[in-house]
Amino acid sequence: MHARYWSLLSFLLPVALYAQEYDNLAEALKEPHKVIHLDLHHERLKEFPAEIVLFRNLETLDLSKNKIDSLPMLILNLPRLKKIDLSRNKFTHLPEILSRLPNLTELKMARNPVEEIPGYIVQFKKLETLDLWDSDLKTIHPDIIKLNSLKLLDVRATYLKSKELEWLEIARPDLKVESTYGCNCD
Repeated sequence: MHARYWSLLSFLLPVALYAQEYDNLAEALKEPHKVIHLDLHHERLKEFPAEIVLFRNLETLDLSKNKIDSLPMLILNLPRLKKIDLSRNKFTHLPEILSRLPNLTELKMARNPVEEIPGYIVQFKKLETLDLWDSDLKTIHPDIIKLNSLKLLDVRATYLKSKELEWLEIARPDLKVESTYGCNCD
């Protein structure tokens, strides 16, 4: 029994030493191959830091609470990226470029002035979670029902009314739609 635990520990130890979370870009740049999780929230960034593309093993990226309004093509150099948090920035639309990231499963864009979920949402092949809580969302393109990977859609505190979401719940009963149903006075 002891040998089995040692074998498991010897496997996990290098993984623990390798995978690291950073909340400082300068520190992360010292060992870019170790950066798996990068948290740069509330750093007053006005644009995507180009240095981030040096983190080839990056899986989660938090750029929330900044002033970013677009993403460069450089982001495609992060093929392992699974989760990105762009909440509380200045995005007016879903960045279509993110649909070209092959492993993206979670996109958080809460509290951005995004008004619509466009038809190109179907290009996000592995997207499981889309968070647009407290955005300016007014419309959802019907093609969203074709995005079979999507499991959770958070549209709480948006301009969408309950009747406007009924079609989605009927078309995709497996999709969990979190919404704040206001009055049904429409």
